[in-house]
Amino acid sequence: LQGDLLLGQAVPERVGGGDTGRAGGRGGGGQRAGVRTGPTDWGPGRPFPVQTPQPPSPDEARGPARHQAPVGGRPGEQRRSHVPANNLLLSPLKAANETLSASFPLVCVCVCVQVLWAEQQYEKSRSKRASLGECRDCPADKLFDDPMWNQQWYLQDTRTSSSLPKLDLHVIPVWQKGITGKGVVITVLDDGLEWNHTDIYSNYDPAASYDFNDNDPDPFPRYDSTNENKHGTRCAGEIAMQADNNKCGVGVAYNSKVGGIRMLDGIVTDAIEASSIGFNANHVDIYSASWGPNDDGKTVEGPGRLAQKAFEYGIQKASLGSFFLIKSANKPNSGVGRGGKGSIFVWASGNGGRQGDNCDCDGYTDSIYTISISSASQQGLSPWYAEKCSSTLATAYSSGDYTDQRITSADLHNECTQTHTGTSASAPLAAGIFALALEQNPDLTWRDLQHIVVWTSEFDPLSSNPGWKRNGAGLMVNSRFGFGLLNAKALVDLADPATWKHVPEKKLCIVRDDSFQPRELKAAGEISIEIPTKACEGQGNAIKSLEHVQVEASIEYTRRGDLHITLTSPSGTTTVLLAERERDTSANGFKNWDFMSVHTWGEDPAGTWTLKITDTVSHTSDRQVETQTQTHTQTKTSFPLSQSGRMENKGRILSWKLILHGTSEKPEHMKKARVYIPYNAVQNDRRGVEHMDDMIETPPPPKAKAQQPPRSFQPEKETQTSSSAPSSPSVALLRLLQAAFNRQSPALQGPPPARASPTWRKQPPKLGGLAGGLAPQSLVQALDLVNKYGGPEDSVYSDYADGFYRTKPYRHRDDRLLQALFQMIGDEE
Repeated sequence: LQGDLLLGQAVPERVGGGDTGRAGGRGGGGQRAGVRTGPTDWGPGRPFPVQTPQPPSPDEARGPARHQAPVGGRPGEQRRSHVPANNLLLSPLKAANETLSASFPLVCVCVCVQVLWAEQQYEKSRSKRASLGECRDCPADKLFDDPMWNQQWYLQDTRTSSSLPKLDLHVIPVWQKGITGKGVVITVLDDGLEWNHTDIYSNYDPAASYDFNDNDPDPFPRYDSTNENKHGTRCAGEIAMQADNNKCGVGVAYNSKVGGIRMLDGIVTDAIEASSIGFNANHVDIYSASWGPNDDGKTVEGPGRLAQKAFEYGIQKASLGSFFLIKSANKPNSGVGRGGKGSIFVWASGNGGRQGDNCDCDGYTDSIYTISISSASQQGLSPWYAEKCSSTLATAYSSGDYTDQRITSADLHNECTQTHTGTSASAPLAAGIFALALEQNPDLTWRDLQHIVVWTSEFDPLSSNPGWKRNGAGLMVNSRFGFGLLNAKALVDLADPATWKHVPEKKLCIVRDDSFQPRELKAAGEISIEIPTKACEGQGNAIKSLEHVQVEASIEYTRRGDLHITLTSPSGTTTVLLAERERDTSANGFKNWDFMSVHTWGEDPAGTWTLKITDTVSHTSDRQVETQTQTHTQTKTSFPLSQSGRMENKGRILSWKLILHGTSEKPEHMKKARVYIPYNAVQNDRRGVEHMDDMIETPPPPKAKAQQPPRSFQPEKETQTSSSAPSSPSVALLRLLQAAFNRQSPALQGPPPARASPTWRKQPPKLGGLAGGLAPQSLVQALDLVNKYGGPEDSVYSDYADGFYRTKPYRHRDDRLLQALFQMIGDEE
């Protein structure tokens, strides 16, 4: 060895032979992304990033000891390096005739004083956030000649049923102003892009495209018999399908430029993610990602070291002395994302709802740098696949129940589709809307855009869902939907450069207790930590108006999925940072995990915060035993007391840190209160939907009673009791039942149930005897029906976040609940 030459690892053959670690070619035969074999899964082509303190001099750079190794290269291959000079990426070394044992994964890395950091790259499992289903044909008036324009119900108010809420992301008024995404560049990080599709080609941008699976500039997807790699093309089509070309449909930003990053069709490593996230950051404005760690209800994973640096590179004024690869199609890497204004990262919140997953365990959606987007169905409900978390910022439409329409887009082989689904479909719609805002005001910073999204998103079209609360700044927020449904017109109007004032400089205030000692937590136990803070008052980083709040915590626990964590602000806003996850049996706990919330946006952080960590197993078991007694059934419990270890949980919280992000003064647009107006201002017979604002939750200690939106009815106060009044959970069910009377939903079996008479709607409901004399007991039986109709593969999901159905675990809410309630009504009548 000469000097401090850095070596990569020698790569052994796998047990059994075969090069299964390398992604296959586009003709087929490649390994699917999403199969993880773990950190010890060494294989050919695995990159080995290394950081040195300073770039070598030009003379040293010409020397053999400091030569940059080719990226992901193999013997005999010469590939262009895009690694900054002081960040060498060494490729694996393996002689053609070399045979090594699989138990000998690493030959050597000659570490000297010039090496600061090195890390073996391993395969990551990444899931595309799509779903299933077919679509109905829904006629509507023509605005464009594109054959599927009529099926794009989410871009126009084309309700096919009088029971549906208004369906509109309000993009048409923006288009009518001539704002269609011109001059804005979006790239889709996914499994490739069929850029020669006739509905995409005119808007394709090669400078926003790259193939990190095959390491070439062409992101074209690999075809196979199952069309597995259609995901990226569908997402890109939602954004930039050409308008009025008699092909497929119309993109939200149909004059924007779109590119594709092929990175999911093969082995996904931290280096590949970082290269994709940081690709050509001076050229690309918006990165749209509809993937993430497995939505299986048991995974806890976030960006690796390199990917995190890539986010920071796109957002902050960071130097290129970082750890990751940056590729630029046209020019050397200089500057930062969008010329210093910050890249826009749009992320799908996840499809793990049926598995009881929680996107607070997804470090991509839980990042302060990403705009996490959830989904709402055509009926204005949280879909069965949607996850709940405190980091979701806003919502766009997508698929719902099997009877609901889905999302229209381009598809592989120059085809079209009406069946794009899941949060995968919501994130590109949001990216397109943000492109409209950036055309209106190219000077918006990444934080400007987040503020505008928070301030203009609408809760009213989603108000029939439980969980809404008004935070201390007067903003409506929900763990299912963030601050509500995106409103393109309101968003673009607020972004008007003639009136918009940039938000003040971002401040960071960290609160910790250096004297904190680890505290024990046992089964059915709770740890409560009070955190008084002046929010760095009197310092240069003082915060008066909050943006993101993070709790960085390290927790040891025997069963991670039994933990439930909440954070209550000085204004009384309680946020669920972590809901329990039935499938998460891991004993790994959390190590320096950042739990992030946007629910206290705009609040003054000064005062006492309360962090609570609870073991939920005993509470869950008690609820189920109580429910069995009430209903006189032999329902099998999902958390048997006899299960090994379930009631013997123990662990401790090792450390915590409260991280406050915000500004020293209130942003200009927040100096006046947020005014919520009814999304559907005109109530008409065709629609026949009533507001459900009584389900709004307000902070426990209101300093001043916030003005509530107008209500269509006033139920009796829940504090009044009578012998016939149901319990609090039944009250919530009865309210949902009232919403059901105003909807059209087919029964699960048999003839359709009798509809409620029109006179019923005109009378305020009586909680003691609502719904045609239905006893509260019947409502619990209706829940049993939901459980019965769900298969055994469905996960039981106890919703602690908003206390809905507190007396019984229930399957993740979808239309089956309303269908079961309708059947109960039909049986009674």
